[in-house]
Amino acid sequence: MSFPSKQRGSWRTPNVASFAVALGLFVVASLIAVSGPQYDVTLLVTVGLSAVAAMGLTLLLISGQVSLGQAAFMAVGAYVSAILARDHGFPATLALLVGVAASSVCGAIVGGITLRLKGHFLPLATLAMGMACSAAIVAAGPVTGGASGLGQIPPLSIGRFELVDDRAFAIVVWSIVAIAAGGFSRLLNTRTGRAIAALKTDIEMAEVFGVNAARLRLLVFVVAATLAGLSGGLYAFYFKFISPAPFGLTSSINLLIACIFGGMSHPFGAVLGASAVAALEMFLQNTVARMLGLSGNVEMIVFGVVLIGVLLRWPGGIWSALHRVWPVFSTSRPARNIELTPSKRGADGDDLLSINGIGKKFGGLTALRGVSFSVGADQIVGLIGPNGAGKSTTFNIATGLTAPSEGTVLLMGAPPPSRVSDLVHRGVSRTFQHVRIVPERTVLENVAFGAYAQGRSGMIAGMFGLDQAEEAATFAKAWRALEIVELDGLAHEPAARLAMGQARLVEVARALISRPRLLLLDEPAAGLRTGEKLKLVTLLHRLKLAGMSVLLVEHDMDLVMNCVDKVVVLDRGQGLMTGHPEEVRRDQRVIAAYLGA
Repeated sequence: MSFPSKQRGSWRTPNVASFAVALGLFVVASLIAVSGPQYDVTLLVTVGLSAVAAMGLTLLLISGQVSLGQAAFMAVGAYVSAILARDHGFPATLALLVGVAASSVCGAIVGGITLRLKGHFLPLATLAMGMACSAAIVAAGPVTGGASGLGQIPPLSIGRFELVDDRAFAIVVWSIVAIAAGGFSRLLNTRTGRAIAALKTDIEMAEVFGVNAARLRLLVFVVAATLAGLSGGLYAFYFKFISPAPFGLTSSINLLIACIFGGMSHPFGAVLGASAVAALEMFLQNTVARMLGLSGNVEMIVFGVVLIGVLLRWPGGIWSALHRVWPVFSTSRPARNIELTPSKRGADGDDLLSINGIGKKFGGLTALRGVSFSVGADQIVGLIGPNGAGKSTTFNIATGLTAPSEGTVLLMGAPPPSRVSDLVHRGVSRTFQHVRIVPERTVLENVAFGAYAQGRSGMIAGMFGLDQAEEAATFAKAWRALEIVELDGLAHEPAARLAMGQARLVEVARALISRPRLLLLDEPAAGLRTGEKLKLVTLLHRLKLAGMSVLLVEHDMDLVMNCVDKVVVLDRGQGLMTGHPEEVRRDQRVIAAYLGA
């Protein structure tokens, strides 16, 4: 069964605007490099190198990871490149590539070790890594030059052309900045970019829709380390002298400040932040300090006051203010007529979900004991019970988020997959008891994320626009899902502005776009008004007719009784009864335990 399309609306997608802005940056930087005084050229190179490293850190921040050790990866790139080119006769370009590769390997090692660290533990671990790197450079004096540094580094060359001219070097650096900024800004609006943003909001939610969170977090960490290594290698070949000082904790903190100052939600914010911080420092040193006779300590105080003022005015950084005035990353295209019928993945059988005698203990507390029920094909099953009855625990066990202490669970005739990210490939999708959407993204983008498992494009394809056909299909499905839940009028609204009931329906639409055979809804009517609840009941019946089975956890008894084929009642972690809605409504045990007299 298909749902009639209204054939209206548009879908957000990145277009040439991101690369147009990047090209504009390159043109401005090139004009300064060609015609500006030597001091400005040196400053331009320094800002460009900071921007390259800051963009990697920004991507890391978007994924919900914070690093205080990015300067250490810069040091790896700088020292490996310099030592190979100076002491081992490597061609400068090859030495740079090896240095960048070394930073990538170090990023993979450090990222793999710190992968499961959350909260303040990750920045502390990267801080310790940065301090260890500085100490190692000093300790390896015979190779690295120790605290005295390493000089006489040969110039960088591209083929037979040596970049001995600072102006040419500046143009090369800013071409890298432009390509990276344009590519990463486009990436954020693609399948991989939506997954990266979802990691910051809720890793568990991201995994439910097919994201291998561990692998993606590691990939982002490696990309950030790679960009830092590239920045460090270019630094070595430009200044032709390196020492531990430029790669210490202060440099890592300055990179973080640049990201925050410019806007840590977008790569252009990193470029803007690096430029603004450099311009502010120059203004304080060359203008304010001379006019007022301020000392270096007072300069730092003034810098801090300005930074705080900017963040109070624009909590999202300078880029967030510019982006509101000039939203360059939108375009409109017509939606296509498309069906969201259930997929045919998984084994065919009478029961899509079979739960047999499951129990769950948390320490000495027994949350579930001996619970059994099933969800058949084309069936809506309601799971009800008072607060603390074990509904959410049962729900999580059914989807593999929690392992049972006893009993068995079968999904499509087989045990749940060992990885949550494989669940959607079985034809299972779900919503959550507490709304889990990405507030910074639009409603349409949140729904489009539900199709992650159906896509194949990766980071490179997203950066350079090789995924346009896939993105068009994804957003057509997202529009379709929004039309089904009647929220297509809010498609381009930030999800943070939604009312609770609207956010619930966005979760339903996001689950539908994955075309599940089995849909698990955890209190979808919470926050809905009466009219919206009636529409939800109608939608559930239509989904059943379309061949979709539903497991529904809900407190609204009228809604449950009006739409389910079977009701499973839990009380104090045990199955109280299973039956037809009318049987349950009349059962005295249920009335006493839950419905009330």
